[in-house]
Parts: sequence; structure tokens; C-alpha cells
Amino acid sequence: MRHQKAGRTFGRRADHRHAMMSNLVASLILAERIRTTDAKAKELRRLVERTITWGTSLGDLLTRAEDKMSVDERALVVHHMRMARRVCKHPEALAKLFRDVAPRFLGRPGGYTRILKLGHRPGDAAPVSLIELIGAEIKTSAPEEKPGKGKGKGKAAEAEEKPAKGKKAKAEGGEKKPRAKKKKEEE
Repeated sequence: MRHQKAGRTFGRRADHRHAMMSNLVASLILAERIRTTDAKAKELRRLVERTITWGTSLGDLLTRAEDKMSVDERALVVHHMRMARRVCKHPEALAKLFRDVAPRFLGRPGGYTRILKLGHRPGDAAPVSLIELIGAEIKTSAPEEKPGKGKGKGKAAEAEEKPAKGKKAKAEGGEKKPRAKKKKEEE
């Protein structure tokens, strides 16, 4: 029984699982939107939220220049960066976290990520999701309407516009097309 065992194991050893989640956290921070399985996205959300919270808990120290900070404030920044580095080992992702991502979420009390379910992956039918940081909205354009078709037409109106096919067309007096004759090749 798995009583008191929080978190998903993904069928991997602990070192492999920690490395995988660290890489996913770095990828999400760098790209701000990644596509992964539902279970990994839900587990990733826990770690990313904690990591971003280490950045946001610095408050206005994030926006202040280093030369204007006291020794204690610099030590606090270093401590928070080291705590975030426990999860996110990628130096570029860590720099982006404290430079761009954390200042964006300063006034927000958690809930920095969004999970959108995409469906199932072809091949193994695993449920796939898109996990993204809240500030990185998907830019989609409105679907364009085709000229000549208006809103509100039902199937009956569309059926009238399309020519009939098959046996029904012949029964309704549709013209027969002459069949092309097959050419016999002589050898």
C-alpha cells in the first residue's frame, strides 16, 4: 500500500525521475509553454509553482540593482536562487526565472500555470496536455468564414446547394455520363 507517498513515480527510479522533472521545469521556464502527458503536467505544476514562488517571495528585490542592495539583501537573493536551483538546475532557465518570470508574477498569490488538455497522443493513446505559464496566452485567430456561406444554415439548406450523387440522382432524372471505352493493347 502506498499510504503517505505523495507524488507520481512514472515507473522510473528516483534519480531519473528527479532529472526528468528538473528538465521539464527548465523547459517550461524557457519556452513558457510545453506539451507533455497529463500526469507529467500535473506533477510539473507542483514543482514549477514552488520554484516561481521562491522568485516572487523576494518582492521588490527583484527589480532593484545589485549595487543598491545591502549585504543582507544580497544574501537573501543568493539563498532564494540556491533554493530554486534545487529543482531547476539549468543556469539560463534560472536566470530567466529571476529576471523575467518572477517579476511578472509579483502581485499574484500562486496559480502561475495553466493546463489545457489536448486529447490523446497517436501511437500509445496517452492523454496529452499543454502546460503554460499564465502570461503566455495562446494567440489564435478567429476562424475565417468561407465566402458564400452564411451563419445559420442547417443541413437541409446545405443539402439543397450540393448536387445529388449516386442512385438517387439517377432516380431524380440526373443525366448519365458516357463511360470511357477501355483501350485494348495489342502485343
